[in-house]
Amino acid sequence: MFIKQNKVLDDSTTKNKASDKNNLNETQVTKNTSQPLKDRFLTAVANAEIGRVENARVIVTLKEFKAHFNDIKSDYINSFLPAATIEAGQHSVTTTKYVFRVKKDVYLVHPDVLMRYQS
Repeated sequence: MFIKQNKVLDDSTTKNKASDKNNLNETQVTKNTSQPLKDRFLTAVANAEIGRVENARVIVTLKEFKAHFNDIKSDYINSFLPAATIEAGQHSVTTTKYVFRVKKDVYLVHPDVLMRYQS
């Protein structure tokens, strides 16, 4: 009976170590994603992790945006690109507006905004 109790303690210790390891991995993910989504998005575009180049311009679809930033579980993922869209008739970048809507769920990243994010 004494041996069984030690074995149970060993099993719980192993589970605690596994739990600690999982918590560490979650912490590392959180640290990697602590940048604002704008910075993460523009860095990913500048590093060609997301989007495709057409006529020397970068096009990003909402579908690939969601796939790349799958760590975001809130509805913010659906509203991020529409909220960053430059209004019709405007051509310059602001701190919050830096993509053009080409058509439904397809966005063109303003070329001037990418210069800061290229590594």
